[in-house]
Amino acid sequence: MELNLKPAFFWPINSTSVRSFKFSTKLFWQRAIFRVLFQAAPRHAVERAIRVMLTPPRQPFSDAELALLEEASLLPVPLIPGRLIAWRWGRAADPAVVLVHGWGGRGTQMRGFIEPLLARGFSVVAYDAPGHGMTGGVESSLPHFLQGLNAVLDHLGPVHAIVGHSLGGAVAAMALAQRPAVKRAVLIAPPASLADSSRRIAEALQWPEALRAAVQRRIEYRFGLNWSDFEAERASGEQPLLVIHDRQDREVPFGEGHRHVRSWPRARLLETSGLGHRRVLEDSAVIEASADFVVGDRS
Repeated sequence: MELNLKPAFFWPINSTSVRSFKFSTKLFWQRAIFRVLFQAAPRHAVERAIRVMLTPPRQPFSDAELALLEEASLLPVPLIPGRLIAWRWGRAADPAVVLVHGWGGRGTQMRGFIEPLLARGFSVVAYDAPGHGMTGGVESSLPHFLQGLNAVLDHLGPVHAIVGHSLGGAVAAMALAQRPAVKRAVLIAPPASLADSSRRIAEALQWPEALRAAVQRRIEYRFGLNWSDFEAERASGEQPLLVIHDRQDREVPFGEGHRHVRSWPRARLLETSGLGHRRVLEDSAVIEASADFVVGDRS
């Protein structure tokens, strides 16, 4: 799948990009700048808002993450333009499970799932999405994420399952709906609505609704796409689907996981409490439930 990625648009969720602003002077100044700029130069305000949405936060790799990558086989994946950096743990001959991180994350963010899946006889592939981690790039977006996942799936050939977190869960559902050969998927804290997500980030940054709406119109015009095309109800398939969502998730509301379950005939919900949006990836019960679900019927 080839996309025109300059410029592109992002599934704007109230996640790392907003969390990094909280309780900081940066948040204060971001809000002030947009208030003044939208009044004085609305076109510049819209362009600046799009850049904010397109720029994922970056963090250095820890020593533990780098050590984990040394245990894997490097797996460069062709991507138009450039390439995507992926890694494989386990034997290439074993059924593959693809791990998809969220906005501002990287493949090693999903490291807790690797050993349990290897123990169940799978090989595991994780990667850094465009604009993230070692894949690099300045910008990212929902189309970047979807293009990256499709490139990995095409490169690997038959894939048994996908496990995706946050934005990675949303694009996993989109890919799964178009790929019946992928047998099942786990979506962890998946957002369900591009429009609702944009309203959450606009609220966090105190953008006036007129600014948010102008950004939406510009994006829709550039791509010939409606944001309503990116709703959970538009992605549905016949494969078994497990949705895991925490009731105290402050970044992607619990109800969005329910929307994915309602739109997918063979989906079920695993509800957690007290783990939030990110600690859910480190919970042993969540990891074991995900690995058991991935096993499914491997015949």
